[in-house]
Amino acid sequence: MKRLLAIAALMVLASCAVLKPPPRVDLVKYDYKFLLENHSRWQQSIKTLKADARITLDSPLYSGNFNAEVLRQGADSLLVTVRGPFGMNMGKVFVNKKRFVFYNQVMNQFLMGEREDFRSRRFLQFPVSVDQLMQILSVQDRFMVLKKREFEQRDGQYYLEAENGHYRYRIWFDPANLLISRVEYFDLESDRLSYYKTYENYTLIDGIYFPQLVNFVRPEEKEGLSLIFTNVEINRPVSPRAFLIEIDEAATQLDLDL
Repeated sequence: MKRLLAIAALMVLASCAVLKPPPRVDLVKYDYKFLLENHSRWQQSIKTLKADARITLDSPLYSGNFNAEVLRQGADSLLVTVRGPFGMNMGKVFVNKKRFVFYNQVMNQFLMGEREDFRSRRFLQFPVSVDQLMQILSVQDRFMVLKKREFEQRDGQYYLEAENGHYRYRIWFDPANLLISRVEYFDLESDRLSYYKTYENYTLIDGIYFPQLVNFVRPEEKEGLSLIFTNVEINRPVSPRAFLIEIDEAATQLDLDL
């Protein structure tokens, strides 16, 4: 009888947990300025990041899967090592505030120079610029001062429409963690949706929430990039030597102007 009562009590507790309502949107408690500041604080709280990523590319010109190792220190130093099928080395890119090194291991060619000269270049077959790749892999969305257009509840989330001198943004914040779940970038002149990003499966890792699924999509170009993060480590010590790239002595250095 006692065992039956214990089982019944567990079932009641389980049903209560299941029926617990999700967090509600409270536009009075959390205004759009708080949400943007909270997101900025969250980004700044990630000092170092080490993770494996399963990358899926989909575009009219190329589709495929890659495995990558991501290593980030601070806001501007990032090393990405990409491997293809059967662990084949494909390429590495290192970018910091001033410099970059891009090593195409398949062609045994490399580029190096000022970051500004590399900012708009694409990495391997990825349908994004290096700067965009850094933002995606670092889970970064840096907003300058925004002018609010609209702030309301939409789709059960906080919804903000705002703009600055570069883009018009549509941003959704998840009420469960008050972090961005989706952000759309519209060109200001044409009002065309340039691209959007989604952040899903936020998980508490080393005391900080981190999305384990990130999507980047260019709807008009029909290009997409999807990342699944695993083995994530946040704010653990990183040796400076981990950012060194060894380049084959026989590798050819390419001219940046070509």
